[in-house]
Amino acid sequence: MPGFQMPPDGLVVIDTEVREEWLDYNDHMNVAYYVAAFDLGVEAVKQWCGITEASRAADGLSTVALEAHITYQNEAARGERLRIVTRVLDCDAKRLHWGQEMWRDTVLLSTQETLSISFDLKARRSAPFGPGVGARFAALRDAQRTRGMPGWVGRKVALGQAKPVT
Repeated sequence: MPGFQMPPDGLVVIDTEVREEWLDYNDHMNVAYYVAAFDLGVEAVKQWCGITEASRAADGLSTVALEAHITYQNEAARGERLRIVTRVLDCDAKRLHWGQEMWRDTVLLSTQETLSISFDLKARRSAPFGPGVGARFAALRDAQRTRGMPGWVGRKVALGQAKPVT
């Protein structure tokens, strides 16, 4: 896509900050807005891979989330700068396995693992990625494969588990 170069390590990084409307009565970022912040990273990847407003209007294809797992490890406070790191962990003709980390400087705040699927907005069902889109997702996946799978991927919710490792 114009204006975006393939990151050599396959990691897509965006910076944002904790917005006033993201705060809750505990005076920190509400859990729902961690998902919103992570979605900014997903949207950046989708734009680069060719899923844009124009492409959705032309071919009617987008993605939808099927499943997600989030860990909340440290608080994010009003006005703090956040770095969202997004990786395509795996993909096939229709599905994407995402991994994301949210950082404040060198402090890991949160992780999110998501399974998404290509979705035909007219038929309201899954469909293969459009031409070239799947190849771009695969290129991002392949570029970061040497990094290995993060230690927090594949975790389940249970009592007694230690904090995930990066």
